Amino acid sequence: MLAVASAGYVFAAAGSAQATVTVDGYSLDTGSFGTGLGVHSTGTQSGTTLDGVVNIDGSAVTFSSSDTLTMTGSGEATVLPLSGAISNLDVLFEKAWDSITFSFAGDDGTFSMLVNGTSLFSVPACTICTIDNGQNKFTLSGGGISSLSFAFTPGVSTAKQFRVEGLTSAVPEPATWALLLVGFGAIGSSLRRRKANTQRLRVAYN
Repeated sequence: MLAVASAGYVFAAAGSAQATVTVDGYSLDTGSFGTGLGVHSTGTQSGTTLDGVVNIDGSAVTFSSSDTLTMTGSGEATVLPLSGAISNLDVLFEKAWDSITFSFAGDDGTFSMLVNGTSLFSVPACTICTIDNGQNKFTLSGGGISSLSFAFTPGVSTAKQFRVEGLTSAVPEPATWALLLVGFGAIGSSLRRRKANTQRLRVAYN
């Protein structure tokens, strides 16, 4: 009994160890995820390029593919193929984020993903870059995520639940603001001195 339990524990530990795949400092994980800021549709649309927007934040998100896509006009953006399946999908964010979540639905298959055009997640190195029949949730974490490019084998029927968290280009730290204020103060003081010197020169000349 103890041997069976131990074997089960080892198997579970091995499974959890493979749950996260890291490439170039970016980590991909599976399972449920938090709400974050949802990416919403800007309206009912179809074409090879669709427009979305980060809810509340208001920054733009663009979905594009060599396939013709469609999206409904309300709520979180759900990207669908106009016919057939989505074989590839590029997602471009106006801003850079520390965490992005997404979900795919389709037949059993795999996908590859490029982060910011260079960092590649793909099978077999990416053991979790797989899609089971049904809904599959993923979370990508790492600094400065601004674009994702997916290729699906076979194509998927749905891409949705794109959510973002942790704006990389955040508001400057208090120390940075202090330095900026000191710099502006120095510039202002220099301009005042220059103006005063110019006025004295004019008086002396007259």
